[in-house]
Amino acid sequence: MPLEREIIVLGDIEMGAGNLTDDFISDNALSELIIELSKRPHAIDLVLNGDTFDFLKCPYFSANQLSYPRHITSEISINKLNLIYHAHNKVFRALGKFCKDKNNKLYFNIGNHDTDLVYLGVQKRIKELLGNPKNIYFKQVYRYKNVHVEHGQQYDFLTKINFDKLFLNYRGKEILNQSFISFGLISRFMHMKEAHPFLERIFPRKDLLKLQRRLIKKLTRRTVGYFVKSMLYYPLRYFYDPTYTYPRELFRELYIRLKNVHWDVDNVIPTFKRKKKHSFKKDRIFVLGHIHEKFVEDKDNIALIHPGSWRDEYDLDINMRKLIPRPKRYVQILITDVGTDYQVIEIPTNRTNLNFDKVINDELKHVKLVAKEEKFHPPLI
Repeated sequence: MPLEREIIVLGDIEMGAGNLTDDFISDNALSELIIELSKRPHAIDLVLNGDTFDFLKCPYFSANQLSYPRHITSEISINKLNLIYHAHNKVFRALGKFCKDKNNKLYFNIGNHDTDLVYLGVQKRIKELLGNPKNIYFKQVYRYKNVHVEHGQQYDFLTKINFDKLFLNYRGKEILNQSFISFGLISRFMHMKEAHPFLERIFPRKDLLKLQRRLIKKLTRRTVGYFVKSMLYYPLRYFYDPTYTYPRELFRELYIRLKNVHWDVDNVIPTFKRKKKHSFKKDRIFVLGHIHEKFVEDKDNIALIHPGSWRDEYDLDINMRKLIPRPKRYVQILITDVGTDYQVIEIPTNRTNLNFDKVINDELKHVKLVAKEEKFHPPLI
């Protein structure tokens, strides 16, 4: 049963600048995995399935200060990439080692947090940082035989990318045409993230919000305000700014989210099933990201897989008021002459459970504490 190809898929790493908006601290675990893959005796396709980099929440460094500009040029994206590189150099070195074997292939699928990858200048800079190998590819979707891998933001109304119009013109400059919610996060929520750097790491959101009534009021007020202004005020106030347009279905989306107190990304599986029915006739294994929950559905010879996120995230035990660190996972797909098989592999973690109330009382302290536990040293905290 000779091995034709091994495909490794992991996603939602969300490497940032090592500041308060950066939620990735597992540099050691990820680097060890990549180096182990590079030592295997056969070629590997390593698919980083979207949101590898958190350009969206990564600040821009200029004039000796950090900011979150709304209008993202190629130069700004490269500036952010350099910050990410310095914060997570160990991961870049491991990827560079993986790419030294010319038979290996490294794929960066594009997600809503790293839409900046569409810039050729960003792609060129990544290749430079990895030693200028020839075996790096940037994709919207990875396909090989009956395997289909994509991030999944295209099946979430608020985060989908307009791949037919990736760039806008603003004041004579080419800028990134991001999703509606991405523009909103940049403009309205980055300072809130800096003020509450730990809260976004806690799941499920509904249980978190039950314990944080003041936060839900603040979040709802800010979100509704932005939605309403996006429909009634910003298009007039910023008439010549193309980043202030909004999707037609926005009012309906606002109503649904208010009704359900739902301020997180959508479950993309139902929409994916509806829109990709034709793909089920030819493909067998579908791996998605975007949703940070583990999900495996295997029936009628079709496997739908979410391996989960590589960010620092926690499950909230609402009764014990305890935060349990989530494990990291990846998907291994083996293609042989007798068929295609897969498994979701979990990387053991040796992390300490946290007391929810203590975390809430001092989020910054616990951001530093968990980074230290992972032996990660955030340079901008």
